[in-house]
Amino acid sequence: MTDANTQSSRGGNRSGAGRKAIGTTRKISLTLPKECWAEIDRRCQNGNYSVSEILRAIIEDNFRDVDIL
Repeated sequence: MTDANTQSSRGGNRSGAGRKAIGTTRKISLTLPKECWAEIDRRCQNGNYSVSEILRAIIEDNFRDVDIL
């Protein structure tokens, strides 16, 4: 146990600590039909995923399956 005057060896900035980046974050606004948002919400709840995780998976799968350029 540490008291208030003793510095803990846990926490703070440490080399290599924290969540590793998976890409670049860009803020966007996305308009979809209510049915699409309902399906995204359903997938989030069923798999305990975030909206970002679901959308990332959909986009990556589509890019892998379809050559759009």
